[in-house]
Amino acid sequence: MRKENQSKMTLSQEDFSLVQDMLSQRVGISLAAGKEYLVVNRLSPLVDTFQFDSLHGLIHSLQIGSNSNLWDEVVDVLAVHETFFFRDQAPFQQLEKDVLPAICKEAERTGRKITIWSAGCSTGQEAYSIAMLLAEIAPQLSKRVQIIGSDVSSKVLQSASEGVYRKFEVSRGLSSSRLNRFFEPVESGWQVKKNLRSMMEWKKFSLAGTWPSLPQFDLVLLRNVMVYFQPAVREQLIKRITPLLRPNGRFVVGSAESLMAYEHTLQTVSSMNATHYVVPQT
Repeated sequence: MRKENQSKMTLSQEDFSLVQDMLSQRVGISLAAGKEYLVVNRLSPLVDTFQFDSLHGLIHSLQIGSNSNLWDEVVDVLAVHETFFFRDQAPFQQLEKDVLPAICKEAERTGRKITIWSAGCSTGQEAYSIAMLLAEIAPQLSKRVQIIGSDVSSKVLQSASEGVYRKFEVSRGLSSSRLNRFFEPVESGWQVKKNLRSMMEWKKFSLAGTWPSLPQFDLVLLRNVMVYFQPAVREQLIKRITPLLRPNGRFVVGSAESLMAYEHTLQTVSSMNATHYVVPQT
């Protein structure tokens, strides 16, 4: 029986290459050679869940596109969803002290709403972290804030929409004062209060695929996402995001990421041991 199970979960090099190609083409994720063990470990439970006779059968079903729910599940288990509140101190200090106050000042001056995009938002901690900062910096503008969180996974977006986090999740990066101010206890943990959840709009789409209609943004965060994409996809992302930024709009990438290797028209701004990019004023 054990040998049958091992045979059932065998991953051929051809099937691994198919998974690599599908992830790259459909959602832009680059799955490096040598990650066969990860595909086996993550997809094996789905073989039984979806009642396939083998891992090969599951991958063949993905290839012919006969089950959209299956594809959602595969993306969910193979994509990286690591995130936590106020992740990385330096960029959030820059956001709190420099970027967001400038955005709020401009919104006050013009009377328009603030629009922000958290791309690859996972379970929503980054988007809610930004909402908390805005509520602290300019509470009078709270009803004029729209934060869009996007991800390719339905599951993580559902979790983000509910805004319920376990004790372990709220202990990562969240101070006790912010926990008490912006969350309320619920049976399964802590839930983001309604005033912050009302700022949010969650959208499911692939950054490497077709995008829905999006507004002009004051701030786009694409943090710790591009590292999982091929260089060509990264370059295309930068070209697609730049026109969505308002004049003087800001673009933030991960601390270990940079636009240095790509052509762009954005100005680099460094302060507080962090860097972001801004549309230069004409």
